[in-house]
Amino acid sequence: MTNLESTEFNRLYCKLSERDKGIFKDITIRLLKVNFLLRRINNEMYLFILSHKEMLSLFFEYINFEFILREDKELAYIKSHDEKLSKNLNRNETLCLLVLRLLYQKKIDEISLSDEIEITIKELQDQLFAVGFEGVANDRVKKGTLNEMLRIFKRHNIVFYNEKEIILDNAVIQIYPSIEVAMDFKEMAEIVNRLDMLKGGEEADE
Repeated sequence: MTNLESTEFNRLYCKLSERDKGIFKDITIRLLKVNFLLRRINNEMYLFILSHKEMLSLFFEYINFEFILREDKELAYIKSHDEKLSKNLNRNETLCLLVLRLLYQKKIDEISLSDEIEITIKELQDQLFAVGFEGVANDRVKKGTLNEMLRIFKRHNIVFYNEKEIILDNAVIQIYPSIEVAMDFKEMAEIVNRLDMLKGGEEADE
């Protein structure tokens, strides 16, 4: 952040009421902690973001993050070029995120007018088993393993589900639009290609 940008941030911040300064603090902590903020989860915070886009952009630029507002998806998020959610996941977690992304896109194509994209635990299990997920028993993905992974995505506001219902095949997982930026099409293509190589018996490069 240049001196001019720092001055502009201070000017914008000083104009806030004490209440709004509290909201600003809550938003920055939330974004740093979970990465994604959606209007359907935090309407008040989202509306604040709409009114203070420049200030938030200047703040996150100062700490080496890019602040991005997707009004078409009603979500805001931050990203660092040095770190990305999908790069910090293990193989099974990456596969799960990929399958969630593919199922999300399938539902979008089928139900284009729906605001909420939902799948069942069984749909997710079946797809994970099909792509060679590690951690299966009796031709099923272990639900304990599944729950551990889904908790990560729930914490990052990518999905929502009731953990007490995960034992049920018809338990519902809601997939948020934030998955579109958590895993973009380029990453999806790279992972799908890697899966095809592994299925074909080829050794993938490390």
